[in-house]
Amino acid sequence: MREILSSKDFEQIPQLTSSRYIDVNETMQIVKGHGAKRALLIGINYVGQNGELSGCHNDVLNIKEYLMDVLGFEEDNIMVLMDDGIHHEPTRDSILSGYRRLVAESVAGDTVFCHYSGHGGRLVDDDGKYPHL
Repeated sequence: MREILSSKDFEQIPQLTSSRYIDVNETMQIVKGHGAKRALLIGINYVGQNGELSGCHNDVLNIKEYLMDVLGFEEDNIMVLMDDGIHHEPTRDSILSGYRRLVAESVAGDTVFCHYSGHGGRLVDDDGKYPHL
């Protein structure tokens, strides 16, 4: 995918990570069905901290625009958490609350989209509670 984007003169080339295999040469269908469309978008630039990032807010705003303009998500059904002083802060509590809200409001047939842009990491599953990850 990076080679394709580079050949088309895109200014930004994203790093794609996923817990499951994704064939980037096939069109991905996000919306399947006719239910409600909801999203939780999280962008953390770590403003004023060591390791500050610069593109996470742009990622979220671009994804939001795509969801609304291309996929028909309504703005009222998109929760945005960013450390920009404008949106709700992306704290542990607000992120967990956002996921709980998505679960509580969604029913079979709905589309739920979650996006995170920021630093990431991996933790060792010391007690074997999550062997599938």
